[in-house]
Amino acid sequence: MLLSEERSRRAREERAPDDPSSRSRMPQAAFLLSLSAPELQRIEPTGLEQSLRLLDLPPAWVVVLVVLPLFAAAAWIGYGREQISRAMRLVLMALRVGAFLLLGLVLARPVRVERREEVHPASVLVLVDDSASMRRSDSYGDEALREDLEDASGLSPANATRLELARSVLERALLPVFQRGGYQVELFSFAESASPLTDLAGLSGRGGATHLGDALYQALASQRGKNVTDAVVISDGRSNGGAPALDAARAAGVAGVPVHTLVVGDTRAEKNAVLELVDAPTEALEGDELGVTVRVRGRGNSRGERAQLLLEELEEGGERVLAEDEVELTEEGERIVLIAQSPQHLVGKNERRLRVTLPPLEGETMVDDNRLEFSVHISPARIRVLFVEGYPRWEYRFVKNLLLRADKNIDVQCFLLSATKDFPQEASAGLESLTAVPTRREDLLAKYDVVILGDVDPYAVSPDPKKCEDFLHALREFVEAGGGLLFQAGEFHNPRALGSTPLEDVLPVQLDATRMLAFEGDTRTEFRPVVEDPAHPHEILRLDPDPDANRALWEDPSQGLRGFYWYMPVQKVKPGAQVLLRHPSDRNVQTGENYPLMVLGYFPAGRTLFLAVDSTYRWRYRYGDRYLDTFWRNAMRWLALGRLKSGDRRYRIESSRSTYDIEDRVQLEVRVLDEDYRPSDEPTQRVGWSGPDGVEQELLLAREPDRMGVYRGGLEVDRPGVYRAWVDGRMDGRVQRISTTEFEVVLPSRENQDPSPDPENLRLLSAKTGGKALDLAHARGLASEFPGGEERREPISSRLEDAWDGWHTLLVALLLLGAEWILRKRVELL
Repeated sequence: MLLSEERSRRAREERAPDDPSSRSRMPQAAFLLSLSAPELQRIEPTGLEQSLRLLDLPPAWVVVLVVLPLFAAAAWIGYGREQISRAMRLVLMALRVGAFLLLGLVLARPVRVERREEVHPASVLVLVDDSASMRRSDSYGDEALREDLEDASGLSPANATRLELARSVLERALLPVFQRGGYQVELFSFAESASPLTDLAGLSGRGGATHLGDALYQALASQRGKNVTDAVVISDGRSNGGAPALDAARAAGVAGVPVHTLVVGDTRAEKNAVLELVDAPTEALEGDELGVTVRVRGRGNSRGERAQLLLEELEEGGERVLAEDEVELTEEGERIVLIAQSPQHLVGKNERRLRVTLPPLEGETMVDDNRLEFSVHISPARIRVLFVEGYPRWEYRFVKNLLLRADKNIDVQCFLLSATKDFPQEASAGLESLTAVPTRREDLLAKYDVVILGDVDPYAVSPDPKKCEDFLHALREFVEAGGGLLFQAGEFHNPRALGSTPLEDVLPVQLDATRMLAFEGDTRTEFRPVVEDPAHPHEILRLDPDPDANRALWEDPSQGLRGFYWYMPVQKVKPGAQVLLRHPSDRNVQTGENYPLMVLGYFPAGRTLFLAVDSTYRWRYRYGDRYLDTFWRNAMRWLALGRLKSGDRRYRIESSRSTYDIEDRVQLEVRVLDEDYRPSDEPTQRVGWSGPDGVEQELLLAREPDRMGVYRGGLEVDRPGVYRAWVDGRMDGRVQRISTTEFEVVLPSRENQDPSPDPENLRLLSAKTGGKALDLAHARGLASEFPGGEERREPISSRLEDAWDGWHTLLVALLLLGAEWILRKRVELL
């Protein structure tokens, strides 16, 4: 009988694993009251269960219909006809019935059962989406939903990310429910996979993809053998890889674990305009116009829908529109270049804050990608140029005169090697004339930002051969330290004489040893260079702010610039270099590409530019110095920026990339020179940085073990947007930022392709397992699914001990029988 009762009890406690709807949901108090009388028990918190059982008790109907009536009849027969008072008869009958019951209880064999149990507390799995799409913000156009979400989270939905809302609702609405019900909460974060989570503060939204199916499989597998009663998934529902979520739902259903889902984000039909920053300068000179390139995409919008794109200057008094353009919204996206002119009232400012915006579309669900903000460091420093030429060719004469008079921000010193000793070398007003070519590294670094190397034999820059060698090495180190070097080809020496010299590696092109003697083309036929990317020209080639007019200048034979008759062929472009102009027809048979005419490169921090032509002065035809001046200004500025990034030219900070995915670690590098322009030997370098929220923080970089003056370190970022890093130093008697860099943090490509919520995916997941599917604002609706009392108990051992075989049973019997005997004697029935 004990075994049958035990099996019966266990059957009531257990639930069928394949039928979630059949689970027992009784609270613990109701569970105890439901036990039958022979099973009254005391449950210890330690898992020890003690109970009193009647092993030989007949069935209840025998007890009620046979045994108890017999006991009552025997008592009545003994006292029913006696001549005693009614009260005394009832007392005597009660004592005899008590004796009969005691006898019956002994015959039923009462025993004490002591059973040890293993208690498995009820566990609930909580999986929180930690992918990058949870960093998005939504507009929540439904006012009622917005109010409910604010009530549930305590946050303003308009100013909070999906992840912040999910974390707050979990803390405020769900965890207290689990705690009241005695559930053990197993937290997991998931993106590409599920990871145990000990603290909600560990949620960062860095995952590059969302694999919901894989995460659910892994969470269930990690809890195998435990009493898992439910799983809760908090996500935007957009799964973009891994196992199908419905396959994982079937596995959860077979295990008897219902999966409840809470969808995060605005679930209205998606309509979204996306603004992406393609290119923007981080450094510029005072008075420069700034070119900003963006790409505009549209999702869920009607065909042909257009939006107004604005470029604004952010000033203390407010915003000022600098440029605007109308763009059609398409899935592929349209690339737009906006030009910001430099107004006079910004003279003296060392920074410009710019913003590109798309006004929100009607019904747009996500608006955090409609705006881009970034800053441009403005350097008031003058560009210092050294122009070395071998002989007075026409190109030298025009370019030298242009640099000497055209730009107040450019200081130039010229040295013509073919001039006589008494010839006064030309220089900008206020600068001394050179008496020799500077050949020392210290002189180049201290006095110049850009060197223009014309048709020069490097071994003729000085009568002293050692100084010629010093010049080559110094020029190479000058570029390595961030200086700009322009190679302009000539018919005699440049670049032929640079082969097998320290400058050969600095050149952005590889020389052709088979064609180094002379130009083999027809010098009587004019050719017009072809722009490598005319729709999006490099800033050096942007001669007119209007893209169509600029393209016409390069391509239109009737209105454009004049062409050339001669060029210097090179073998190929080195890896990492960028071609700006090519020959329209002459092709290198080895590479299959047209010969490059203008190539820019980096070595490694400095900037280089190779011009294969020597007659840009021909652009004066029709237009005078207008476009020739613009081209050479642009070239000088671009070449000088490697040096001008540092306020005192001894510090330079850079990030390894201009764009990072949010899960990437940002790498910063600082190069520091001492007062003698030698690499610093300090062990650390302190830098500052700030994110989209503008909060300034510090980071300590360690020096590279094998590279003096180079400091590197990384930082973790937690949200998309534009970030800044800088080095502070003392200039002009006060501490200020002397070198800055910017980089953008974006969502990973898979997460950014479609970050809209997918409530249908989560609804199907819940339906397959018998769970509930709700939106985050109504998370409290899950409370009814967690009433508590769902711990599972498994017996380990049991022990039986007779409860009647003791002095207490004999004592009770004696008391009952003795009392009856005394009363019988008192009424004279003996």
